[in-house]
Amino acid sequence: MDYLRHQHSYSDDELVTGAKIAAQIGVSGAAISKATAKGRLDTFRNSRGERCYHRIVSAQQWSLKKDRSKVTTPTRGQMAAGYDNMDAQATAHIIGNENPQAPKPVSAAVQGIDYGAAVQERQELEVSKAEKEFHMARLAKLKADEMEKRLVDKQTIYIKSYQLGAMIQERLMNLYVQLAPKIVGTFQEQLGEAGIDAEKMRVAMKDSVHDVGELIRKECIVALKDLSEKTVENYFD
Repeated sequence: MDYLRHQHSYSDDELVTGAKIAAQIGVSGAAISKATAKGRLDTFRNSRGERCYHRIVSAQQWSLKKDRSKVTTPTRGQMAAGYDNMDAQATAHIIGNENPQAPKPVSAAVQGIDYGAAVQERQELEVSKAEKEFHMARLAKLKADEMEKRLVDKQTIYIKSYQLGAMIQERLMNLYVQLAPKIVGTFQEQLGEAGIDAEKMRVAMKDSVHDVGELIRKECIVALKDLSEKTVENYFD
């Protein structure tokens, strides 16, 4: 809409030409003219009757009414900031990002209209939609993994892990019963072959099975304690 001088209360200092608003937003003058012709941008007559744009309101109108789904290339302001086509498309949902290096207006000076609130609401809506699409895609992937048997129930993992741990603990704690007699028996055979008197050897090694078994049992306890204290952070240490 083209507001005549008596239809708004802006001073000439608040109004700028199309070229200046284009430079402020970071787009071409042709883009401003096209948006004005389509009714996306309002104009305001100054005291000389010239059609102008408002420094804050026009920038916010541009952000509010831009069709971001059609963004394919960077604006002049984005090119000056080093953006390429992919950068422009990736940040199209960000309100007011046409000129990344320019300060962003946060409130509008239009009586009865708060373009700042409208811009913020639209940005929050676009972010919410993006988050929803992300989570929907994540849920779809999880569903597909579940159907293809790539997911396992967490409770099942806990139960199986506990059962496996209990089995390992039981096997380790019973090792000394099996190993101690074998170790002592091996030593007795070697000492007998070396000519040691059997009776003296029997007396000397009467408690060997118990002593060796205790050594094995204690080392198993230390190993189990070390394993049980492992966390995600130190698992591979």
